[in-house]
Amino acid sequence: MNISSAPTTLFSLLLSTVLSASPVSAQSLFSSSDKPVPTITLAKAEILADIPTPMQGNDINALLAQAAGGGLSAAKEASSRAFSAQLRSKLDNGLRTLLTEEEVPVGTDSGALTLHHAVDIAVIKQLSGLDNRGDYEIEQGNLSASGDFHLRLQAPDGALLIDKHLDIADLRLKGNYEIRTPLGDGTIEDDTEAQLTVLCDTLVKRILDRIDGDLKASNLQKLATSQ
Repeated sequence: MNISSAPTTLFSLLLSTVLSASPVSAQSLFSSSDKPVPTITLAKAEILADIPTPMQGNDINALLAQAAGGGLSAAKEASSRAFSAQLRSKLDNGLRTLLTEEEVPVGTDSGALTLHHAVDIAVIKQLSGLDNRGDYEIEQGNLSASGDFHLRLQAPDGALLIDKHLDIADLRLKGNYEIRTPLGDGTIEDDTEAQLTVLCDTLVKRILDRIDGDLKASNLQKLATSQ
C-alpha cells in the first residue's frame, strides 16, 4: 500500500459516510438553523381596569358635593380610562422591545402569528392611618392589585399556539399613597396618580419577566414549524 495515499483514502471514506447518511439524519443536523423566525403581529391590548380616583382641587365643599351628586363615578371612569391607556401603551412598547431584542420581526404578512394580550385589573386602596398634622388631615394607605393577564398566540389558520394566564395577585404589586386635606381653605394634595404610574410600570416589567421565555425566537420557531 502506498503510504502517501492513506490520507486521501481516509478522507474519501469519511466523505462517503456523510453522503450515504439518511436524509432525515442529515436534515436533523441543520434543521434548527434553517427554520425561519416567524413574524409577529401585535394585536391591540384589551384592558379592563378598576382604578381608585385621585382627589384633586382646592374647593373641598365642591368635591364633597360632586361625590354626593354622582360626579365621583364619572371621575373614577376617567381615571380608569387614563390608566388603561397608559398600561396599553407601555405593554405594547415593552412587547416590541422584547421581540426586537430576540430579533423577532414585528409586522404583518400572510404567515404572521398574531399575539393577543388582555389585562383585567382592579387596584384597591386600603386605609392604614388618618391623622391631623398642623393645618392638614393626613390620610395614608396602601395600594394592591388583583386580576388576570391573558396571553394568546394564534397561527394564521386560527390555531392556538400559546394560551397563558397570569394571576396579577401573584405578581405582588404594592404601593403607598398619601392624601393631605387642608383643615381650612387650601388645595388637596393626593399622590395616588403618581403611585398608580409606578404600579403600572412594575406591572408591565413583571408581566414581561414572566412571558420572556414564551417569546424567545427559538420557542417561536418551534411553535411555527409545529403547524
